[in-house]
Amino acid sequence: MDQRLLKAARSGEINIIKQLADAEGNILGGTTPQGNTALHMAARFGHENLVQEIIKRQPNLVLKSNLKGETPVHVAARAGHWKIALLFRDAVRGSTDVQVARVRDNYGNTPLHCAVRNDHYLVVWRLADKDREALELVNNAGESPLSIAIDLKLAVTAEAIIGLNRSTLDYRGPNGQTPLHCAVIRRDSHIMRKMHIRKPKLVQMKDEKQRTPLHYAAALGESEIVKMLLEWDTSSAYQGDDNQQIPLHLAAENGQVSLLKILLDPCPDTIELLDNEQQNILHCAAKIGNIDAVSFILKLTEMEDLINAPDMNGNTPLHLAARNFHSSIVYILTRNAKVDIRAVNKFNETALAIVQSSDDHGMELQKHLALKALKSAFAKRAINPKDVVDNAEFSYVELEKVVERGSKKSQEMARTISVMATLIATFTFTAAFTIPGGFNNDKPDEGMATLINKSAFQAFVITDTIAMTSSMTAAVVVDSSSPA
Repeated sequence: MDQRLLKAARSGEINIIKQLADAEGNILGGTTPQGNTALHMAARFGHENLVQEIIKRQPNLVLKSNLKGETPVHVAARAGHWKIALLFRDAVRGSTDVQVARVRDNYGNTPLHCAVRNDHYLVVWRLADKDREALELVNNAGESPLSIAIDLKLAVTAEAIIGLNRSTLDYRGPNGQTPLHCAVIRRDSHIMRKMHIRKPKLVQMKDEKQRTPLHYAAALGESEIVKMLLEWDTSSAYQGDDNQQIPLHLAAENGQVSLLKILLDPCPDTIELLDNEQQNILHCAAKIGNIDAVSFILKLTEMEDLINAPDMNGNTPLHLAARNFHSSIVYILTRNAKVDIRAVNKFNETALAIVQSSDDHGMELQKHLALKALKSAFAKRAINPKDVVDNAEFSYVELEKVVERGSKKSQEMARTISVMATLIATFTFTAAFTIPGGFNNDKPDEGMATLINKSAFQAFVITDTIAMTSSMTAAVVVDSSSPA
């Protein structure tokens, strides 16, 4: 592009543009290295009169794309110049094949996508007014103008889109999520209300994982949104996802006690529902290890139906807590007299047997505490005197194993630190006798370091001394504290 043209297009100097166009007919077709024409530039900087002049002289530039596939319409929409966007729309109005609101760039974005992403709702309103179906188009990433507005929490823009075209609420995202799913995930109750007024059935719709908006609200712990969704429709509380988990299961897994109360209040019988592993909400809470959720569930009147219920593998909540070494949950459950501590699963394992047979050395303390709680419970409910003996032996035998493994790891770490400290001490000691710059051979400073007055040399001496003394101290301390 001619530099005179570029400067005039950026600054909006229409007279210079006219002179250049009159003198050189094809000059307006010139482009920058990125493929932008003078019309792209005029649209970007909002020079309305200049845009009109260029369109009059060369209307074909309206739909000319740069290297990103962007037309001047995209540029004007992104910059928020709605009057210029309308000029482009009017310029191609006579063409039956072209609608400027539908032109796509290399990423599948229409000018409407660009306007929404930059929160220019007036551009959206004006440009889509004559082509409302363009609001339903999605880009290469599967985004519609409405989904972008919801994702960015642009309430005014989202309302404008819904007002222009109710069918935009039929959008399904990459995971099959509806606009209401997206609004719940963004915790935007205002947009949710607007959607519900226009399309009440959204509250019941599921995504590809078979989850309703209520599933996401429960998983996120959004109490007010959960209340709102339940007011609109309670049937979603009974709907299972592809794992047959209902919102109540997700609330239990995440330890959302307040949500458990909210969900159970209008739908108390949901407590009976099981997931595809035949697990109830106590299984879910015990498996994750959430103390608050387990404690709350144990206070419910329905607790007796849950506390010893086996899942598809015969595991009770106690089995799952023990398998994951959730010692606090094991302790809470074993203190409850109604818990069957001798229950066996399909592999003929008790909770105690599961912990004892585990060879997971990365969780020794948790295993120790879980074993202690289980052994103590067995001793208190002893039928066979051997249970009491086993419990007494545990404190010494099992704990000794834990301490022994921990001691070995500590010794290995100590040896590593000692070797490293010795090496550092050796290097720094050697460096102390290898003076940078050498020594002075002339009197009266004979024998002194030649760089003694240099700040860098002084810093070297200080840091070398600190490193040497620190490493020697570390080596002595580690060696003296290590067991023989």
